[in-house]
Amino acid sequence: MVTDFRTQYVSNAAQRNAERAWTAAHFDFVMGGDLQQYKSLNPAIRDIPYALDWNVMQPGEQKSGGLATSYYDDMQQWFAAHPQYPLEKAFIHLAGSDPTPASRLQFTAWGSKRWAINPGDPGARAYVQDRIRRFVGNADGVFFDSHSSGDIGKALGKAPLAEYPDRQVYQKDMVEYVHEIAQAIAPKIVMLNTSEYMKPFDWNMATAAGAVHLERMNNPLTELMTERWRWVDTLLTHNVLVELVSLDSWADANNVHGVFGTYTPGNYGSKAERLKMFELASYYLVVPSSPDRLFLDLENAWKVPYDQVWLKAQEYDVGHPTGPRHVIQSGRDSTNTGFSIWAREFDHALILARPTSTWKNRIFGDSTAVLVPLPNGESLRPLHGDGTLGVPVTSVRLRQSEAMIMVR
Repeated sequence: MVTDFRTQYVSNAAQRNAERAWTAAHFDFVMGGDLQQYKSLNPAIRDIPYALDWNVMQPGEQKSGGLATSYYDDMQQWFAAHPQYPLEKAFIHLAGSDPTPASRLQFTAWGSKRWAINPGDPGARAYVQDRIRRFVGNADGVFFDSHSSGDIGKALGKAPLAEYPDRQVYQKDMVEYVHEIAQAIAPKIVMLNTSEYMKPFDWNMATAAGAVHLERMNNPLTELMTERWRWVDTLLTHNVLVELVSLDSWADANNVHGVFGTYTPGNYGSKAERLKMFELASYYLVVPSSPDRLFLDLENAWKVPYDQVWLKAQEYDVGHPTGPRHVIQSGRDSTNTGFSIWAREFDHALILARPTSTWKNRIFGDSTAVLVPLPNGESLRPLHGDGTLGVPVTSVRLRQSEAMIMVR
């Protein structure tokens, strides 16, 4: 899967068309982009547009008109045409004052002032369902951004709310609100961006929607990777469609500053190749026997054409998993950092990954390497990012935050 916030800004028409043709030929699912062109290039591709739902930009803050994000004018017109629903009840207000536009809960996100919608109001629910039905059209669903417990919690703040003195009631209403939107546009999908958050509120919203965009979740440098794998497992077990999204781009990984200052190419030709091969291995460690509800997004950035950052190794046929992931080796490296080597068998390959074990040690270089004999004395060939295979080996050296895909 890919997020196409790029091609609409490519001014040269020939280049724009060429990029979209390449994207349509290499991805199964797109968020954003030109729906009609993608469908014409690849009738099997799925495409969902970007939108907001639980907040509305205030007048003067709207960057453009339309039903996706700047819909306050449409909202006013809809409520005027449905007088059984008072407009003011569709918003959350600060406690201790009459419910008026002046007392609406407002917050700032991405540089724009917004009002928070009241998810428990029947009018707000009826309006959003109608708006999203009109907005989706012949797309395959809708993507709702900033839908994590963190995003919503920050927006609501700590001030007393007139409609929700109990925040747990708000969460309950929000889950029902999401579920009703999903029902209203079914069988099209509702995908929420719950990002890295894994709280009960995120779980309830994810299962109510049926699909999640896990922005920043596939991050080899976090000590939470094993916990995140379990989170993906649980979502998939409950039939949620999951998009597993990376944090860092190729350019980020090749940087010599910050967290990548101690990061080395390791077993690969570049630091970026090493990072992206871990992200691919991470996907293989959680993918079910049938992969159609798990989508991999390796490049959540849009500065360069997608063909320039395509990991050819994605195309290599590793077959299907023949068992669950498991730890095959553990110990401490030369920096006295504990480690565990995770493995998973596939028809044609063995997946190996050494996730970061602690936030205290941000060293990822060659000094952290440990020798990992391959199980049962097998002689396997390492898969490179460009899709080629190395010479057969019976052991590998894995650094902290490094993974390898070993092909039979």
